[in-house]
This record gives sequence, C-alpha cells and structure tokens, in this order.
Amino acid sequence: MRIIKKHTILAVLCGTSLLVACGGNGPTAPEANGATALHSASLIYQGVASSVATFASSTAASALPAEKQTSVEDTARFLAQSTFGVTNEAELNAVRSMGYERWLDEQFKLENASVLEYVKQQSQRSSDGKPRDEMAYEGIWQQWLYNPAQLRGRIAYALSQIMVVSNVSPELNGPALASYMDVLNRNAFGNYRKLLEDVTLHPAMGYYLNMIESEKEDPDRGTHPNENFAREVLQLFSIGLMQLNPDGTQIKSAERKTTPTYDEDTVKGFAKAFSGWSFGGRNNAVNDAFHHGDEDWTIPMQSWASKHSTAEKKLLNGVVLSAGQTPQQDMTQALDNIFNHPNVGPFISRRLIQRLTTSNPSPGYVQRVASAFNNNGAGVRGDLKAVIKAILLDAEARDPIPGASSAESSVAAVVANQGKLREPVIRFANMLRLLNAKSVEGTNRIHYLDNADYGLGQSPFLAPSVFNFYSPDFRASGEIAAAGLVSPEFQITTETTIVGSLNFLTSVISKGGYGDQETKLEFDFKRLHDVAPDAEALIRRINLLMMNGSMSAATKTSYLRVINGIDPKNLDERIKAVMKLTMAAPEYAIQK
Repeated sequence: MRIIKKHTILAVLCGTSLLVACGGNGPTAPEANGATALHSASLIYQGVASSVATFASSTAASALPAEKQTSVEDTARFLAQSTFGVTNEAELNAVRSMGYERWLDEQFKLENASVLEYVKQQSQRSSDGKPRDEMAYEGIWQQWLYNPAQLRGRIAYALSQIMVVSNVSPELNGPALASYMDVLNRNAFGNYRKLLEDVTLHPAMGYYLNMIESEKEDPDRGTHPNENFAREVLQLFSIGLMQLNPDGTQIKSAERKTTPTYDEDTVKGFAKAFSGWSFGGRNNAVNDAFHHGDEDWTIPMQSWASKHSTAEKKLLNGVVLSAGQTPQQDMTQALDNIFNHPNVGPFISRRLIQRLTTSNPSPGYVQRVASAFNNNGAGVRGDLKAVIKAILLDAEARDPIPGASSAESSVAAVVANQGKLREPVIRFANMLRLLNAKSVEGTNRIHYLDNADYGLGQSPFLAPSVFNFYSPDFRASGEIAAAGLVSPEFQITTETTIVGSLNFLTSVISKGGYGDQETKLEFDFKRLHDVAPDAEALIRRINLLMMNGSMSAATKTSYLRVINGIDPKNLDERIKAVMKLTMAAPEYAIQK
C-alpha cells in the first residue's frame, strides 16, 4: 500500500463516498493487497465524520434486556467495551454461556502482573542493568495483550486518562511509571477514596503536578505552597468546575447561571493541606532531607512536619481545617472532603462511561451509575466494582438505539445511535490480540506511538498534558457540535493523525507484524486460514470479532471486491487485505 500524502487528505475531507474515492468502481485487482491509500483514508474519515453517540434523555432505571444476553453480536460489543479486544469466537461463546455478570465477577478476581516487576526483570537482563522508561511501556503492553485480567487493565487505562501522569518531557523514569500503573491496576476494583489517596501520595504524581517538596508558606520570602496538584485534583480527578445534579447536568439558577464548585481561596486551602510531602525512605527528622537524598519512585511519599503549613485551610462547602494539624491529618481530611462532595459520583461516572461505552451518556445513564457510586447496595460509597457493573450492564450500554449505518448516512441520520470513536491505542491493541501477535522471546518493544506522522498519535503515559490526549467535553465542529454532542477522541482525529495512523497500521500489516526482526511481534495469520478461502466467511469473521456485527452492506461490497481480486490460495494476502480495509473502516473506528 502506498504512503498517503497529506495533500490527498483534502479530497477525503470533502466526504467523498467509498466508490468515488476508489475511482468510481472500487479498487481493482492490482491494488487489492491494500486497496488504495485514498480509499482507506476516505473510509475512516467518513466514519469519523458521520458516527456520533446519542444524548438520550431517559432517567428511568434500565435493566439489561434478557434477549441481548444471548446475542453473539452484543457479546462482541460487551468485550469491545471491557477488554483490549476479542481473540476468537470461542472466547465469545464462553462469555455468552457464562453471562455478563458472572464474567465480571470472575474478572474481579484476576490480578494483573506487576509492571514494576517486569521493569526489574528486564533491567537485570539489560547490558548495563539499568531500568529504562521503555521497559515500563513494554510492561503495560504485555498486560494488555496477554494477561487474562483484561477488565482490570482496561479500567486502569481509563483511570490513567483521568488521573494523568505523563512522561512526554520525558523526566519520569521507568520504575516511576511502572509503579504508578501498578497503583491504578491495584485500585481498579477497589474504593475510589483509597485510589484518590494512593494517587495523591505517589511520587510520579507528586513530581508531575508539583506536590512533592511543596513547602509551607513563608511571608518573609513571599512564597506559598504549590497549587498545581490542589487545582487538578479538584478540576480533573473528582468534582469538576461546576456544581452538578445527580444526573451529571449542571445545576443552574433561575437566571440559568451555573455555580462554581470552588474558588481560588479553596485551591490555596488545599495546597496548604497537601504541603510538606517528599520522597519516601528519607530521614524526615532531618530538614535538609526534604529536598536532598535518594529518590525512591516506587513507594508513597512521606511527610515532614517542619515543612507543612499549620495554618487554617478553607476546603469545599465551607469546611475549614483547624490550625496546627499534622500533614497526615490535613491530607486525610482534605481527601475526605473531596471524596464526599456530591459531584464526585456523577463526575467520575461520566468520565468512566465515556472511556468504556459512549461519549454522550444520557442523564439517566449517568444518574444510575452515580447512584451505584454513592451506594453499592450495602451502604458503601465509591465501590468501583459496583460502578463498573452499573456502566457495562446498563441497558444504554447493551442496547444501542436503532438507526442507520454510519457508513451510509449523515450525522443527522445517526445521532440517534450510541457509541464512541475507538481511540488509536485500542484499535491497535484489538488487532494485535486478534492476530495473536507474539515475539520469539515473549516480550514486546512497543515504546513510542505518540508521533502523529509515523505512529498512532497516542501512547500510554505520553499525553501532552494533565488534560489527557483529549478533553471529555471536546466537540467536533459541524453537525456534532450543532447537535449539542461531545466527541472526545475526535480531538486527536486530524488530517495528520488519520494519514499517519493509516500509514503506520498498513505498514505493520504488510510486514506481518510490529517491530524489528529480533523482537518482532509476528502475526499469526493461520488463525484466519480456515475462512480465508471464502470471502464471505472471512468477512463474517472480521465483522463479528472486530466490528461487533455492524458492517454495512456498502462496506461489505467493497470488501468482497478487494478480497475476490486476490487468489483464494494466497491466504495471508487475503487476510492482510481485509485487515488493512478494517483499519480504515468506519464500523471499526466507531464502537457502537
């Protein structure tokens, strides 16, 4: 497949149809190995530009439709929402037989292998014995691709996009990143209050948002505690900027004005409450050790009473911490104050829904999940197991509103459908899992995929800022914005990323795997050899495992034209062709 040039994207942006993009009759046999670059770009942009989620308004409690529990297509959708990709039909049938709730209960029991332990093992095998940032990235991908604890990994990844730590500089080291991901994995099915504290005290977060070595105010020097973490823990990790109703909508006065959740004095109060913490393992009886000494990035920060503000601290909802408390007392009470704010349930519920099922959950959906956050049924607040079940078993997640196919309709015709744009990292992981990509040595060398020209424009722990790769409230201009909808992942769906990611993915497919020869993740095309001679059967398999049965008739026609242009005996080339088409298909780009 030839490399797409950026100027060709102009034709794509015009919304050319599949047939027009292929010259009127679709790709001919000589181009069948991967169709054409413009054809692929047109497919994906058409899907991106015309597939959006609903903003349904029902607030009634919804039960999981019984008939959906036995649908193989919905089982594929369920696993697309809760894992890094379906591997085969046997997996689908097993989950289908088990039932969603039992599968969730079984997943809750599974632990993820430690990323930090992976980094330690790899560093011992390296020539100089030193840990590297790249080892942490490898450890994360090892979990995503091969560990059976798929739900834990998916939730931890979602949390990493809410409580962001980024090495885009890069300044954090491999153990810091690995240890932080272990914290997210460990707390993925725990209580949000515990997660909030573990994240607060992790040195990677302390360094990234400047809480580590933040000292008490000094009037003589005109200094005050750093406010960065205090601001972001409120705005991004817990309550947001505006007071919310239980259904996630903003509370408005009779004059239609919103009410802020906090002011600058509140930020200053939290900054004081979080002052006096530095690296764990140092002697906190020595003042100089606060700024000097060994840096252990793998254990929680510890406090220095001499560096902590002893002043009163104004917190949320009129709460004031008494003067003279210890750093631990202030930190504990500050986090309790945040955790018990009524915004946390709807705020975090909406963020997690967006990462798993739909960009635009209805107020009713948000309220149902927030209710599970507020009370798991046993009087416990913040139980993430209850939240996850509420998200994935809700009827709004399981039963998308019927509507026209995104490949055949305009936005106006499909705004009645739920769903989200699959982020590039998830699309890549899905493909690697389906094709059982493995190296001879059993590890991987997936490091930096955030380059928009030659990668995916996205990579774990390499977000451009604490605001993640995209805002949860981003609205793509045009019909999506006009419909009052948000489309978070569209923020990184640009001319450059469309072209770059397609070039990257099709190149990987052409080579039969990812990476250098010594550590190459080789694709196991034999997984699809049983259906490759039969174009219809091959399309059915891909439609089910990668598109959850959503392939349109027009897309199927195009697939048939390409596949039938390749010798039925050339099984690998047929599979490569269908995979390239799938990487560009709107039904794969959009998770419904």
